[in-house]
Amino acid sequence: MKKKDLHTSAICAVFGLYIAFEGYRLKPGTFQAPESGFLILVAGIVLACLSTALLIQTFFSKEEDKEVLWKGLQWSKGVRLLVVSFVYALVLRWMGFLLSTFLFLLYLFKGLEPQRWLVAIELSVITIASSYLIFVLLLGCQFPEGILEQVIEQVIKIVRAAL
Repeated sequence: MKKKDLHTSAICAVFGLYIAFEGYRLKPGTFQAPESGFLILVAGIVLACLSTALLIQTFFSKEEDKEVLWKGLQWSKGVRLLVVSFVYALVLRWMGFLLSTFLFLLYLFKGLEPQRWLVAIELSVITIASSYLIFVLLLGCQFPEGILEQVIEQVIKIVRAAL
């Protein structure tokens, strides 16, 4: 593992420097007035620094190489996550953000890493509520509306008409 970490960290450090260079060419601006290259420059610097830290840590490590790379790897979880993520992307626009994300998170919390039902439901609701609060209410982003949002709108219209 040591030899592979050395190679990987060195390649990532060089790639991080390249990303930082490209971000600098795009004119990063300042912290107060960031421009198009700012985030790219920062991401490249972070990648280069973390990769260099791993390179140094691996270089001075006393561990021996181990060729047990694939042993114990749970392929089924990765494949299931990939399939469920693909299905989530397909149904997001049709089902809407609230319902599709709730079902996706519920599957992740209950299906991939089994939690108690109450914990899985609570975590899903908290994640959706905080995402909605941050992105829709604070930042003004729009999420896809779907079936659930349409049903809620109809119920609100019926309640308003009855009052």
